[in-house]
Formats: sequence, structure tokens, C-alpha cells
Amino acid sequence: MNGDLRELSSRVRPGPLQEYLRSRGWQLEEASETRGVASYIKDGVTVDIPQRVEFADYARRVAEVIGLLAEMERRGPQLLIEDLLQPVGDALGVRIDSEGTRNGTLPLLESLRLREATKNLLLAAAHSELLPLDYFPRMSRAEAAALIASVREGQNQHGSFVARFIVPVEPAIGEQLDALDAPFGRRVVSRLLSAVQSVQRVRALGAYEELLRMGRQGVSGNLLSALHSMSHVVGAGSLEFAVDWARNRPIPLAAPSRVVFPGESLEGLDSVADQLKSQAQTKGVSVEGFVIRLDRSDPDAPGQIVVVQDDEVKRVNVTLQDSDYTLAIQAHKLGQPVRVVGTLTKQGRTWTLTESTGLEVLPQDGDSDS
Repeated sequence: MNGDLRELSSRVRPGPLQEYLRSRGWQLEEASETRGVASYIKDGVTVDIPQRVEFADYARRVAEVIGLLAEMERRGPQLLIEDLLQPVGDALGVRIDSEGTRNGTLPLLESLRLREATKNLLLAAAHSELLPLDYFPRMSRAEAAALIASVREGQNQHGSFVARFIVPVEPAIGEQLDALDAPFGRRVVSRLLSAVQSVQRVRALGAYEELLRMGRQGVSGNLLSALHSMSHVVGAGSLEFAVDWARNRPIPLAAPSRVVFPGESLEGLDSVADQLKSQAQTKGVSVEGFVIRLDRSDPDAPGQIVVVQDDEVKRVNVTLQDSDYTLAIQAHKLGQPVRVVGTLTKQGRTWTLTESTGLEVLPQDGDSDS
């Protein structure tokens, strides 16, 4: 037996190994405290897991189990050990296979671009999981930002250049039949893989237009823009997304585990992203800022205001009914910020908020409640 494999296997603890077995469908057959062994069975195959790391043959016995699992799953034993030793989570591998990465390295600037694009892909998938839209003017939802902050980068793997990003996933406890029962991190990774698979299928047929109607599937302009930004790194090679699903939950059945893009299929996605951005219609958007213009020709008619905010969307035209327009006048006179929620649309360079649900005057910074 390979000495390196045995040495690596000695680091694997009984808990994570059994957690992995259970999530992959193995059933506990017998647990003997006197022998210090737990037996698991799947498809007529039985494996014995030593429960005490102080056993003299612990490393050899674990290495035998690792070898069997690797053979059954058709993957390298060292990759399996890496999954068992890393923090618990869905490990997203982003592989660049090109002439320039055959030695397993990537230029620094391209590496930074790859990581930024991956972050934006996860952000886009997270926002689509919360509320699927064709385009997100701001990817700043608290849940999405918190998830990104929790992602860890794992050790790069061999095979051209493979960067790994570990998305934390909580364990499955009890019977969870609905995909919505899965934790947010698992749903985001599943959404991302399903979305990029949808893009790949459209581009494999040489098409673009279908991408304009896939917002409900997580194919947002933000996701397409992030994918296109990877084209500069991929060049004439290929881009692969692959997931090693967390050891503490069953593998999701609805999401793919691997998607491959030829480099040329990434071209043109920026144009589709621009189209989605230009026709973006976003509901339930909260706009905060200062009223800089008031306009109402008839006292009995709805009034128009322009709100300026310090964000990606700089100025927004808003139509208000009489009572809200009166509040806007007062806020304008006093220099107080306002908040209004509605449907945000963009035509050309102009942003408009329609179907507003009411205007709220906000306290200025430094104001105290009284």
C-alpha cells in the first residue's frame, strides 16, 4: 500500500469518515464498543470503520476504506482524503484548462480576476435564491453578503489550474425531503451549478436569446457578466465548475455536480448581460436618498420627485400620490432623507420607481429619537 496514502489516512478521524458514509447512503449495520469497530453496508458491500485512532493498524484500515470508496466513486483517494480533512461545506472547484495552465499555475492578475468573478457568481446565485430577477442593481442583501464572508478558499488541486472555494453547509438532521429544507449555502451552490448548466446548454447550440428569459432559473445579468469576465482567463481553453458536496448532507439530486464551458461559449455573454440590465425591472426595491426635484402641474394630480442616492443607482424618478407628495415637499424643505419602496425599472439611462408603496421621511444622521 502506498506509504503516502497511509500517512494521509492516519489524519482522517472516525467521525468525519462516518459522516461521509451516511451522507452517501451507507447504513450502519453494527457498532461494537468492545471491538471498537462500526460496520456500514451499501449495495451488498460492507466496510469496517475503526473507532479508536490509537489502534496500531488504524491508518492501514482507514486507507483500505478510502481506497474502496475512491474506487466505487471513481475518484482519486487523495482527493477524497482532502474532502474529509477540510472544513465541512460544499467545495466548488473552478478549473481553467488552457495552454498556459498545464503546469498548474496561473498569472497573478488572472488569478485575482478568477477569484473576483467567482465571488460575483456566488453573490448572483445567492440573490437569485432569495428573489430571482433578471438583473440586480445592487448585490447587497445581508444574507448573501454574510454567506460570501463565510466562504473559505481551499488548497488548489492539480489538473491544469483548479481553485477551490468551500461554502459552509449545516448538517442534515431528521428527514428533510424538500429542497427548501436545505441550508442557504447548499441552495446557493445548487442554484449556481443549475444556472451555469442552463447557460452552457444554450451556448452549446450557438444561441443567446433564450438567456433573456431565464431569470427564474438563476440566469441573471449579474451571473452572465461574471461568467464573461472569466473568458479573459480561459482564453482558448475551457472552464469547468465541479462540486464535491459536503460530507454532512446527502448529495442533491436536482443539481449537476459538473459543468464544462469551452472558452468560445463565454464570448458574447456580456452583451446579454447588458441587455438584461437595460430592461431590468426590479420589484420591492427600497430607494433611500434626498429629494432634489419636485414637479406637479395639477394640485389634484400625482406628483413627480427625483431622489438622489449615493449608490450604483444615482437618481431615481418617483411618482407619488397626494399625501406622499406632501411629505416629499416637507422632506425637501428640511433637507431630510426619504425612503420609498416600489418597482425599479430602467429605460436608457433613466431609472424610474413605479407602484410605490408609500414614502417615509427618515431622520438625519445625528438626530436623536424624542
